[in-house]
Amino acid sequence: MIKNVIIALFLIYYPFVTSADKLPLIDSLTLCTPHFFKDIYSNKEELEKYTNIKLIDQNQAYISVENRSDITKNYVYFAHPMTYKNLTITGYYDSAMDLGKMGKYYFWGFIINNDIDQIKETLNFVDWKNMEDNLLYIANPKIRNINDDLQTWHKNTDIVVGVKTIPVPDTTEKLLLLEKGPNMNLLICSIQGIVTPALLKQERPDIQ
Repeated sequence: MIKNVIIALFLIYYPFVTSADKLPLIDSLTLCTPHFFKDIYSNKEELEKYTNIKLIDQNQAYISVENRSDITKNYVYFAHPMTYKNLTITGYYDSAMDLGKMGKYYFWGFIINNDIDQIKETLNFVDWKNMEDNLLYIANPKIRNINDDLQTWHKNTDIVVGVKTIPVPDTTEKLLLLEKGPNMNLLICSIQGIVTPALLKQERPDIQ
């Protein structure tokens, strides 16, 4: 009887763990490019076991939250946790804020049920910059001028780049964040500053 119970539990749990490990979503997210939404589309049938997936077009899709502009509704927990190596991914986060003259801020990515130092060590292929020990790390900071071509992003070497600073006037910043919040630890991309409708359509095709 005990053996049968173990086998039954194995059959229930095993597909979620192994298939989730094979999804390229964490690697894709760390690049903070629109290709992330193509990867969601490519894996939509598997992802629908965990959460609500909505189509953008015939090759892009996104994970839906109730309201990205409401801090109480801008995240969703998965029906089953996903795993990536030794990390437990429990949900998805999607926030949008318009701060007027300070710019527009968009954040999207995963809720991970691990200490952020452990997340940082697991994602050691990312060149992390320490902003606050065990509270905030950033990576891949990029910047563009409002007059640059839409495809143009430059490496941002500003030492004060990040979510706690205001982007230089007439610029847009993009970066990867690893942040310890009061209720959840986040691995998220951010685009902030001057975000024109054309740039938003390119970088965040899930926002109509």
